[in-house]
Amino acid sequence: MSTGPTTRLRIEKQAAGSNLNTWGETKLNDAFDRIDESIAGFLTKALTANYALTSTNYVADEARIAMLKFTGTGADTVTIPSVSKQYMVWNATTGILTITTGGATNASLAAGEIVTVICDGSAVSKAKLTDFGGSVVSSIGTPVNSTDAVTKAYADALAFASFSGSIPTQAGNSGKFLTTDGTNPSWAAPTVSQISNYAADQATKTATATSLAVAFAALL
Repeated sequence: MSTGPTTRLRIEKQAAGSNLNTWGETKLNDAFDRIDESIAGFLTKALTANYALTSTNYVADEARIAMLKFTGTGADTVTIPSVSKQYMVWNATTGILTITTGGATNASLAAGEIVTVICDGSAVSKAKLTDFGGSVVSSIGTPVNSTDAVTKAYADALAFASFSGSIPTQAGNSGKFLTTDGTNPSWAAPTVSQISNYAADQATKTATATSLAVAFAALL
């Protein structure tokens, strides 16, 4: 094995017999420091424009850090090295933050979002939970903030809380309207009498408005 950097974290590998009497005191400790940064390192970076993380063999750099917090007031793009790695990213800027290697697939983080970002060496993606497995989304049971996640069941119950019965399925009811008898909701096509009554009611309102306008004009 020859001396050189590891593929992803750029930690110095040692060839047999190299760095005599310096391997433990400096080289080994340097390698431990780089591993420490890659597992538990935290970096806060203020952005004023698009930015590429520093990436340097053997010494401390930005791209090796495990947790990255970005601040600033713009919508900026941060470029990371094209090697497989995961980051925990905190978008503390006021705009959309894009993480990229320069490839076609990038990760976009909303302002305030904290998420794991995974790179396969080219594509960059956010690690997103898509199956909650019946878990409670909110520990207090009821959403508090406008950005809180809710289950479909909670949203359905909130949207149709005025109905005492269950909302009937929409399958096979294309073109129909949701109606109720005062107790139970159902889907139904409008009847001729309902349409006629509506048209007659509108005609009456129009005639009344016209009469009032004429009467008012006569008073002037």
